Amino acid sequence: MQETKDSEDDSLLGSDLGLREQKRIATKHRIEDAATRLVDESSFDAVTIEQICEAAGISRRTFFNYFSAKEGAVIGATSEPLTAEQREDSLNADGSNILHLMVKHIEQHLNASHQDEVIHERRQRIFAHPDVAVRAMAFRKERSQETMELITQRLTEHPEEQLNPELDPGTEAMLLSGFVREATWMAMSRPDRDCTLPMIDRIYRSMELIKNYTKGLEW
Repeated sequence: MQETKDSEDDSLLGSDLGLREQKRIATKHRIEDAATRLVDESSFDAVTIEQICEAAGISRRTFFNYFSAKEGAVIGATSEPLTAEQREDSLNADGSNILHLMVKHIEQHLNASHQDEVIHERRQRIFAHPDVAVRAMAFRKERSQETMELITQRLTEHPEEQLNPELDPGTEAMLLSGFVREATWMAMSRPDRDCTLPMIDRIYRSMELIKNYTKGLEW
């Protein structure tokens, strides 16, 4: 396939970083919109990166500037590994509330993937296919493991940030990662979610719901 000239060149001239970021988000949204529409109309395996690029009006080079593989455009941000910058920020960001830092980093990661309701609904239908569901679960497990390793490292280097110093840092990291992971999943997928709220507010609401619900559990 002949490279398609990007309808929006990545090398935006000028120093307006706000405009540059808006352009970056808009381009990524076009790619996700094209990818999810094509797969929703056909199937994951039947759609090629070339077809996605053509539908989005971009080149292969631009596609790989935004996603490492087709899965990223179709499944979403949860399939993309953290960048070196994001990992560095997770380990060294200022603040002693580890839970708050985790949510802020998740919000930043998710904001890189446009939370459009139409795209979300397409992904829900796409995830209903067993082969895609298996892929999504595998990526989710990888991101969870990645998060646990970062939290373990941070708590080991900064023991004063542990919420329960009696726990091994790896055990506490597992608890925190699981809690935030499920709250984030609920914020994105619960049937009664309020999509008018910012993602971080939806995550905090889900965290509060989980906390209050588990208080009443007995065994």
